[in-house]
Amino acid sequence: MTPHHAGPLVWKQDAARQRRFELQAGAERAAVLEFLKTFGTLARGEAASGAWTFKRTGFMSPIVTARREGEEEDCAIYHPNFSASQGHLRLSTGGMFEFRLAGLWSRSASLVDNQRREVFRIHLKGEFSAGATVEVSQPEARALDLLLLMTWYVLVLQMQDEALRAERQ
Repeated sequence: MTPHHAGPLVWKQDAARQRRFELQAGAERAAVLEFLKTFGTLARGEAASGAWTFKRTGFMSPIVTARREGEEEDCAIYHPNFSASQGHLRLSTGGMFEFRLAGLWSRSASLVDNQRREVFRIHLKGEFSAGATVEVSQPEARALDLLLLMTWYVLVLQMQDEALRAERQ
């Protein structure tokens, strides 16, 4: 992510393709996240610094992995806690982050580095399809593109899971 992306960022869902999202910096597209099948968790994300695939695996103790496109090794792993209200994201380069959901009613989440500094905060807008705004506190953070894509991927999955639970009730 380049320094000019430090301004307001907005995640928007592509209306034509329901499982495709764009991160916009003003009129410029900063990143894209697209699920590769109508159902399933495999997704592809792309930004200025590269492209990755994201996948959730496991049932009782799910994790999310990210791989640089075309590679076999994970470059990031997200482990949610039991309630899924927070979790730890570890980069293969050694960076550690905590991803926190502020709660269902506050509709926001933040990513905090291992020195307890906020990297960015995501504010969900109304309904899930309305998207979200992103306030980046550390535009110079290493792997910012990957972190933004991976945390949005996690949020999308959590919102889809919540919608399915609500349908069943």
